[in-house]
Amino acid sequence: MQVIPVAFRGERAVSAPLTIGQLNVAKWLAGSPNSPAALLDQRLPIPPGTPLPAVVAALGALLSRHEGLRSRYTMGDPGEQRVLAAGEVVLRVLPATEKDRLADLGRAEPLDVASDPPVRFLAAGTADCITDLVAVYSHLVVDFQALMVVHREFAALLLDPAARLDAVVQQPVDRAHAERQPSRRRRQEQAMRHWSRHLRAAPAHLYARPRATPGPGSGACGMSSQAAAQALDHIAARTRVSRPTIVLAAWCALLHRRTGYDTCRFVMLSANRFESDLRDFVGSLAQSTFVAVEVAGAGFDELVRRTFGAVLQAGVNGAYHVYRQNESTRAVMAERGLAPSFEPLFNSSVVDTRGFDAPPPRTPAPTDLAWADLPPTNILLRFDLGQIDDTVVARVWTGDTGRVTPSEARELLLALERLLVAAAAADLDPAGVTAALGLEPIERPPGWHLIDGCWVDLAEVQRLLDDALGPGAARLSGPDLTAHLADPALTPELAHERCLSLLPGRHAAITPRRYVVEPHDA
Repeated sequence: MQVIPVAFRGERAVSAPLTIGQLNVAKWLAGSPNSPAALLDQRLPIPPGTPLPAVVAALGALLSRHEGLRSRYTMGDPGEQRVLAAGEVVLRVLPATEKDRLADLGRAEPLDVASDPPVRFLAAGTADCITDLVAVYSHLVVDFQALMVVHREFAALLLDPAARLDAVVQQPVDRAHAERQPSRRRRQEQAMRHWSRHLRAAPAHLYARPRATPGPGSGACGMSSQAAAQALDHIAARTRVSRPTIVLAAWCALLHRRTGYDTCRFVMLSANRFESDLRDFVGSLAQSTFVAVEVAGAGFDELVRRTFGAVLQAGVNGAYHVYRQNESTRAVMAERGLAPSFEPLFNSSVVDTRGFDAPPPRTPAPTDLAWADLPPTNILLRFDLGQIDDTVVARVWTGDTGRVTPSEARELLLALERLLVAAAAADLDPAGVTAALGLEPIERPPGWHLIDGCWVDLAEVQRLLDDALGPGAARLSGPDLTAHLADPALTPELAHERCLSLLPGRHAAITPRRYVVEPHDA
């Protein structure tokens, strides 16, 4: 293995607090330091016959161009980002036979962004010919849209390290200063009000349903569908709306049919790149935000338009100070007695750059579906969209295969595909949407009740009481969720605190609405 220094030289050495996007990632990393998502890897474009010096020059130009890639970071609130004016990052060059291991090698150890560069570079090949190049970044310094900027710019710099690319209008340090202006703070406050308002109305788990099998498990069903991709092209040409938004509209139609909720209200990610000076920004800007899509009574094209408006509204309210937002969130969760997962229920890493002209039709390949087991998680249901060009690549995954079985995950993906294909030929009225989905509503037996917007299993709430307070310490009565406390040592406040602490991961439970201390003999 060769170790090659990649030198950089920028225009300034400067410090600033962390941006709110960086704070968002830093807080998440503090709670999940070993998460696979803490690092993002990227395979950069290498034309055949590219020599090592050309790669080194392009990487050096890229580091010089983007201050976030040559900074050191101190975590916490407000934290600090320190831009280095000059320095170097190591490029490790391995034999060409190691090309498939580059990403794994780069991920083998965490990145210490306080003292080391927030990016690693690994290449395969020789000095005469580099065949593969992988960059591994801390999520603190890039999000998925930043990766697209890096990919595009590296390709240009590899052709000419002195290429005159458009000037970087805003660096992360500039962003941090801008976010502290009064007008930006007002927008952050508005975003937190948006979050709290929807958190007060959202169900704990939009897809709460009875258990189908007793065994726990976690996994995902992936789909590759050329038929869905062709359908998206035709729907986009008709509606003039981006293809990821169309997929989200179809997903909301599916959720409405299965759950019975007229409004699909859940967490998704906002890219937070609405401003023109963030077009070439390399940094982490994406944050979670609530989206609320009114589904009831809409035909498919109308639902697409509603979804587009809801996504815009959510995106406008997607940038906030995460520490302050968390304080508000904890208060609302304790007040409502909920422990929702704030993982995005719909997560798209796709940026739609294609226009609205549908390509000529072709015969699609058969749709491929495959299940994979995953590490345990508290997420009940999530939809990931990873590709839309030529083939829709998506997956439905769950941390509770007892409620969302592998076969159900498969059927949800196929229903989504059926709806898109049916809507490709012409708009569908509400009955046509239902028919195309081919799904029945979730059946809930006696003992399930809709309480505070959440589908709740009374038996699961009783189990929560038994686990939190001890068997026989509390008895649940009626659909009003009253807990009768038999243990004289328990107060309502203590009982509620203990129930809240054991609530995460219980997808069919919320805490009792009130606690009554039963009289007992002195």
